Amino acid sequence: MKKTTSIHLAGQLFSIDEEACRILADYLEHVAARFRNEPGGEETITDIETRIAEIFGGGQEPPLLVSRDMVQRMIEVMGAPEEYAAAAEGEVEPAERKPLYDPRALRARAGKTLAGGWHVIRILMAALLRILAVLLGTMLTIFGFLSLFIFTLIFFFNHSPMVTGIMEPNLVNTPMLLEMVLNPPLVRPVLLLTALAVLIPLAVMTYIGVKLIFRLGAISKLVKVLVFVVWIAAVCGTVVLISLQVSAYGHHARVVEKVQVNAPLKTLWIAPLHKLSGVAFDDMAAVDGYTFRRQSATGQLFGTAELDIYGSDTSAAWISVEKMGRSNSAEGARSNARKVDYHWKISRDTLYLDEYFSLPAGAPWNGSSIDIDVWLPEGTMVRLVPGAVLSTWHVRCEDPAATRFRIRAGSLEELTGQ
Repeated sequence: MKKTTSIHLAGQLFSIDEEACRILADYLEHVAARFRNEPGGEETITDIETRIAEIFGGGQEPPLLVSRDMVQRMIEVMGAPEEYAAAAEGEVEPAERKPLYDPRALRARAGKTLAGGWHVIRILMAALLRILAVLLGTMLTIFGFLSLFIFTLIFFFNHSPMVTGIMEPNLVNTPMLLEMVLNPPLVRPVLLLTALAVLIPLAVMTYIGVKLIFRLGAISKLVKVLVFVVWIAAVCGTVVLISLQVSAYGHHARVVEKVQVNAPLKTLWIAPLHKLSGVAFDDMAAVDGYTFRRQSATGQLFGTAELDIYGSDTSAAWISVEKMGRSNSAEGARSNARKVDYHWKISRDTLYLDEYFSLPAGAPWNGSSIDIDVWLPEGTMVRLVPGAVLSTWHVRCEDPAATRFRIRAGSLEELTGQ
C-alpha cells in the first residue's frame, strides 16, 4: 500500500502519495530556482503554484489524493522548467514579461477540462465500487448468518421437534450417533473441535460481509493470528481424533443365511415377528431413515433392518438375511457380525421379520447391520398383513400407506386399490 502525506499548495490542502510528492517537489524546486532571483519572481512562482492547484482540482473536501499520473499530466500541461528558461532567454524587456499562465490559452483550457473529466471519472468509479462492495457484503452476511444458524440448529438442537420436522434426510440426535461411531469419551472433544472448525470460517465470512457494508475498521493482526491458530488447531484435532477411530472399522465380515422357496408363490405376505412396540428404550437417533434406539441403563442398541425385494431370474423364490459387523481385525469383524441378534422365518406364503435388530447389552455398534434380500418370480404379489408398514424395514415407497405390490420387469411395483 502506497504511503501518503498532506501538503499545502497555493493555500489549498492535498493528499499526495510518496512518489508523486517527490516528483512535484523536484518540479517546484526547479521552478523556484529559475524565477527566485528575477524581478517579480515570487509572484510568478505563486502564479505557477496556483495553476498547479487548479489542475489538481483543489478546494474540495475531503482533500483530493494526488497520484503520480496526475503530476505527470500537470507537467505536460504546464511544461518543464527548462521551457520557462528557454522562453525567458528570448524576452527583450523583463519588465514586460509575458505571464507564464494564461487561463484563456487553449493548452490551459484543455488541461483544466482533462483534470475535471478525470475527477468525474474517479467519482463514478468510486461510487460503482462502493455499490459492488455493499452487494457483495450483503450476500456474504446473509449466507454466513444463515449458515451459522442452520449449523447450530443441526449440530446442537437437532433433537428438537422444530428441526426434525423440516430436515431431509432425517438427522436426529447427533451426540448419540457420535457415541455409537466413536468412543464415548471422544464425543465431546469431537463436537467442540468440529464446531470450531466450521463456525470460525462462517463467522469470518459474516464479519467480512458486515465490514464491506459498514466500512468497519480492520481487526488487529494479533486477533487475526489467534483466530487462525485456533481454527488450524480445531481442524487438525478433529482429523486426528476421527482418524484414531478409522482403524476400528478397517475389516468387515458377513454372516449369511439363504433359503430357497421351492413351493410356487403367487402371493408373499410380509408380517412382523418381534415388533418395535415391545422394545423399551429412552434415547433415539436417526440418519436418512435408519433409526437407532438405546436403553441408557443397559447400553443396548436396537437398529433398523433393511429389506430389498427384487425380481428373480428363475421360477424359484430366494430369501437371504445378511448380518454384517466391522472391527480392526478380520476375526473381530466375524465375531461382531455373529453378535447381531435378528430373527426371521418363512411359513408357507408368509415371511416373518423382526422389525429391528439388536446388539448385546453394552456392546458397541461396530458398523453392525442387517440386510434382507428377497428375490421373487415375475408376477408375484407382495402384500402386508394389517398393521405392517414397509418403511419399518427402510423400504422407500411413493405411497407410505401402500399394502399391495407386484414384481414387474424385475422390480417392485406399487398397486393401488384393495
